[in-house]
Amino acid sequence: MDEQKIAYRPTEKLYFQDAYLKEFTALVVGREVRDGYPVVILDRTAFYPESGGQPHDLGWLNEVRVIRVEEEDEVILHFLERNLLEDEVRGRIDWSRRFNHMQQHTGQHILSQAFYEVVKGETLSFHLGQEESTVEIGLPVIKDKTLAEVEELANRIVFSDLEVKTYFLPEEKITTIPLRKPPKKTGLIRVVEVDGFDYSACGGTHCRRTGEVGLIKILKQEKIRGNVRFSFVCGFRALKEFENRRRWLQETARLFSAEESEVFSCAEKTLAELKNLKKKQKKLEEKLSFFEARELIEKSPSKIISGIFPEKSPEEVKYLALNLIHQAEVLAALAAFRKNYFHLVIAASEKIKVDVREVIALLQTEIKLKGGGSPTLVELVSEEKDKVEKAINLAVDFLKNKSGLN
Repeated sequence: MDEQKIAYRPTEKLYFQDAYLKEFTALVVGREVRDGYPVVILDRTAFYPESGGQPHDLGWLNEVRVIRVEEEDEVILHFLERNLLEDEVRGRIDWSRRFNHMQQHTGQHILSQAFYEVVKGETLSFHLGQEESTVEIGLPVIKDKTLAEVEELANRIVFSDLEVKTYFLPEEKITTIPLRKPPKKTGLIRVVEVDGFDYSACGGTHCRRTGEVGLIKILKQEKIRGNVRFSFVCGFRALKEFENRRRWLQETARLFSAEESEVFSCAEKTLAELKNLKKKQKKLEEKLSFFEARELIEKSPSKIISGIFPEKSPEEVKYLALNLIHQAEVLAALAAFRKNYFHLVIAASEKIKVDVREVIALLQTEIKLKGGGSPTLVELVSEEKDKVEKAINLAVDFLKNKSGLN
């Protein structure tokens, strides 16, 4: 394709005129190929392009699937699944996706203004995701009680069923309305107003009334760049989230043979019992390792004890190595497995003057591993599980050469 860009007239944006327009007719005024996909330019479109944190629409032109929509110099580009042969088209929007986005975006305006009203927290960024959306608020921290007040105010606005208006104002008149934040664009500016509550410069698609947002629910928060980012859902997403959490809670209650209201106390009690059992288990493992080490020392014809213990955990192998070097003047090279790696412990009694850390450099010439330790014990891990025997053999050879023992 020729490098010179084709100059198209600005596309008529039907989604600005009516965000609820599901079908429309249009003429193809241009065809291109971009990123390996056929692209068509129409004289007008109801397909919303990705912009301002809101994802693009999906849908069909005649029977051809629209898979991506972008805006470039006021021209809307429709990326297609396959070639579109006709010059006259009927466009159909994937309405469930569009309305979902409208609920989330309108909910974000309400939530952002609620943050500003309650704690003067300014919205620094917004992202509308596939499962949940996020707003980054210019606050270093927020108390749970205050966050509850923000959420309550946002939902009071939803349940008040206020009108959501959209209109354009010239740049010189934009100061006549109390915008939540200054506009990024110049010239003719599109305003989205939640009747008397929020005024924002925005090019997205929105509900006609706040009641259509359904519900706004904040899910979680996290620190980012010294601010707080909140994840939230609105409308049908909030319904789905509630249903998921209700099901998880019921299934957990069933596991405990308890009422849903008792799940937290049951989990708390079980975790305390588990913690206590782990302490007891650790003590038993340490005692068991003492006797296992004694047995290995008695049966071993060599002062260098080595082996692979697939049935033991890395912690158990470490206990065994420590017991070996504390009970006798021996050297040890023992290995265990985790799911994705092997764990190697190399140890030496203090009376045997061998610094086992020196083995690390030798092993790393043959095997990708990492770890470290003290002069008498090192712990190493490697994802190359097939090389565990090689690692043991190299370690044993090293110990023989350094100690002069067999």
